Amino acid sequence: MRFEVRITTSPLSVRLPKLERYDLIVFTSKNAQKFFTLALHKYKTKIPKHARVVRVGPRAELLKLELKNKKILFPRSDLAPFAIIRQLRARGAQVRVLPLYTTDAVLLTKKQKESLLEGAYRELYFKSPSGVTGFLQQFNRIQQKQLLSIPALCIGTTTASAAKAAGFKKVSIRYY
Repeated sequence: MRFEVRITTSPLSVRLPKLERYDLIVFTSKNAQKFFTLALHKYKTKIPKHARVVRVGPRAELLKLELKNKKILFPRSDLAPFAIIRQLRARGAQVRVLPLYTTDAVLLTKKQKESLLEGAYRELYFKSPSGVTGFLQQFNRIQQKQLLSIPALCIGTTTASAAKAAGFKKVSIRYY
C-alpha cells in the first residue's frame, strides 16, 4: 500500500529572497522544485547564471560537494528534517531554508484501515517522513504495534530513518 500526503499550503504565498546572493540552490524533492518554479514565474524572475542548481535524491549526496563559504538556498517542505541543514552548516555553508509548502496525511478509509489490520498488505511504501508519521497517527497504540511488523519500503535514507525511529521492524530503501 502506498501512503500519500497532500500538499496543503500554497507555494505562491512565499516571498523569494534575492537569488543573486546564492551560490547554490538545492532541491531534494520534486515538489520543492515544482513550487520554486511556480514562485519564479509568479515574481517574473530567473535563477542567476552564476548560481548552481543542485538536484539530489539522497540528501547525503550534498555532503560530497565543496561547501565551505558557499551560500545555499534550500527550498523545501516546512516539515522536512533539519539534520541535513545542520550538516551543511557544519561543513562551512551558509544555508537559508525557504519553506515552500506543508503536507497533511491523506486519511485512510475505514475499509483501508480494516484491510491493513487484517493483514491484507504485505508492504507499505512511504515517500516522506511526514508520510510515516501521518500514517501511524491514524491508529491507536495497539494497532500501531501490529502495523509496525509490515515491511516499510522507503524512497530514501531520510524516510527510512523516520520509519526506523517510528518502530518499523523491517525497513528498506527503494528509489523509484
